[in-house]
Amino acid sequence: MAKERTNQVKKQKTPLKSVFRNFARKLAYLLLSFSLIFVIYLIDRSKLFEPKIAWEINGELVSDAQRYEDLVKPLIQNKYLLNLNQIKDKLRESAWVYDAQAQRIFWNQIKVSIQEHDVAMRWNSTGYISSKGVLFKPNFTVKTDAPIGIFDETNVAESYSDFRQYQAILEPVKISIFKRTSIDELTLENNIKIILGHQKQKERLEIFVKSFEKLKKYKKIRTRGIFDMRYPNGFALSYSPL
Repeated sequence: MAKERTNQVKKQKTPLKSVFRNFARKLAYLLLSFSLIFVIYLIDRSKLFEPKIAWEINGELVSDAQRYEDLVKPLIQNKYLLNLNQIKDKLRESAWVYDAQAQRIFWNQIKVSIQEHDVAMRWNSTGYISSKGVLFKPNFTVKTDAPIGIFDETNVAESYSDFRQYQAILEPVKISIFKRTSIDELTLENNIKIILGHQKQKERLEIFVKSFEKLKKYKKIRTRGIFDMRYPNGFALSYSPL
């Protein structure tokens, strides 16, 4: 008995040229992917996109801001993501910084502007007061001949304001020490001491200025005089020990 044969469609072979074309296309994609990965790797390892900070301190561009650079260094480790608010807040933690601003110049380049405290007065033995009447306590001391203020920390702004008014009355003579406890006492640069008390201090200081103008010809008074201005009709004069 003859076997029944079924007709089957014969598969056409893929042309060799088409096989090579598909292989070449896949290889090109693969090489392109590897090339892109390699470029990204090189960029990541290079310093091309390292964060760059231009520092402006007290209105002047500076090339060296090491103490501030060290402060923000942990915040710029990720060179692809710089948080300007975090940088500003971190800088404002520094005792020397009155204000700090940061603006983006380019993707990885920023400009940081810092306004530092100036030193208008030394406060006790632990801090300084700026010309804006702000108390700050850095972790290191600076060499300065600024006057010394001895008063409570809770009363800094008012005390500094009164000190400036006293200084204006005494110009050109400078105050070297301003002490405020229950009464106000001044020590001038020529070592004269003035006790103003706790009321009518400015009026009493003006009386001192007029009185001292007449008495300064006496060496003992102008070098060792202690003026107690708490008397309603004048003052008491004594002398510092030799």
